[in-house]
Amino acid sequence: MDTHNARTELGAPARSELLASWRVLAFATVGAGLGFSALGYTLGPLIIPLQNEFGWGRGQITLASLWSSLGMAVALPFVGPLLDRYGVKRVAAVSLPLFAMTVFALSRFGGGLALFLVLYGITGVLGVGTSAVTYAKAVVERFDRRRGLALGIMATGLGLAGLGLPPLMAAVIASGGWRNAYLTLALLALVPLILLAFTKFDSPSKGAGVSTLVDPDPDPDPDPAPSVRQSLATREFWTLAVSFFLLGWALLSMVPHFIPMLIDTGVDPVRAALLASFVGVGTVVGRPILGWLIDRYYATHVAIPMFVAAALGCVLLLVGGASFAPLTALLIGIGFGAEIDLMSYLSSKYIHPLNFGALYSYIYSAFMIGSAIGPVVAGYLFDSTDSYRTALVIAAAFLCSGSLTLASLPRYDRAAPRTAPRTAPRETEALPMERSV
Repeated sequence: MDTHNARTELGAPARSELLASWRVLAFATVGAGLGFSALGYTLGPLIIPLQNEFGWGRGQITLASLWSSLGMAVALPFVGPLLDRYGVKRVAAVSLPLFAMTVFALSRFGGGLALFLVLYGITGVLGVGTSAVTYAKAVVERFDRRRGLALGIMATGLGLAGLGLPPLMAAVIASGGWRNAYLTLALLALVPLILLAFTKFDSPSKGAGVSTLVDPDPDPDPDPAPSVRQSLATREFWTLAVSFFLLGWALLSMVPHFIPMLIDTGVDPVRAALLASFVGVGTVVGRPILGWLIDRYYATHVAIPMFVAAALGCVLLLVGGASFAPLTALLIGIGFGAEIDLMSYLSSKYIHPLNFGALYSYIYSAFMIGSAIGPVVAGYLFDSTDSYRTALVIAAAFLCSGSLTLASLPRYDRAAPRTAPRTAPRETEALPMERSV
């Protein structure tokens, strides 16, 4: 029996999780939208202004995503254990202001391409505590029966960022230039810091993935957690890492290119940003629905159709041209909505709670690297062929192959995963409520 189902049987009302932990969920939702992930949504409106001012190619500009993601991928294996040891609040309290400072530095940038890329790399390193790893850990710690829904709500922060940030950045650029866009983003990055001051978190010693609302008298002799090295050698870990590398590449490869692609067809920049924001619409709509469904049904079977729909969107854009951009953006947003939620949820099923921060950081690093390489490859393919056709074919193929890889995972609801703890009460012992009678 897996950890989630074992604690569910203890009968704590799921509604109480939402009522007791709404501040944590609010912090995670806002932080997910305004943290490091916001850089991916704001690069699209900035491509053409930067291209016009500095003469860089689109492939060169989208290298910024690669550098920031590589910076984060390097830092994540270090911050994951820190989250497990010191907790979400301490890590976020340090990383949030550092991230805001590095984004502010971009608003003062006046050098060459190399310095621009280095600054983006620094945002990844110093902003690592503002990544989805931090916010997913905060949610996993406090939610059990409604973990899928809570992760879905958290991920709507990313969707709302995808919905609101592109038109906001386009409007700011139109009125005050690209430097003001970075300044605005730096100020927004400080909002989660305010929420953090009013949010109470569990002590790190309680461990991730153990809801404080249920199982108040845990098994005094649980199976010991496997070492991080042992978990890194499992099939489940590598299946998750490879799957989300492919899905990250596919779903993020076209996001920063939607706006310049539409502008190339004669669409006004502000209107192009509004059309591209359909990615956010799909994410906002898809994520809570997905979260609600994966609390009730096998998660992979729920998410794979969403990834296939995103692949269909790429094909429609390939065949029908820019007229299908809104529909494609909507379908990619739905698929992207499934991706982050599923990655967090499945990781919590196949990773021991005490190792969640460390191991999930590796899986998220694989996702970040894929999501960074995809836009860069798409940009260079455009520079060499003056077309996004090949990039769309690659994205559709990776969506399908990533889905097939996920489908090969052993079902967590039929047998206990090798990295999951045994938390079901022993048959010879009374449940906690029975002991108190």
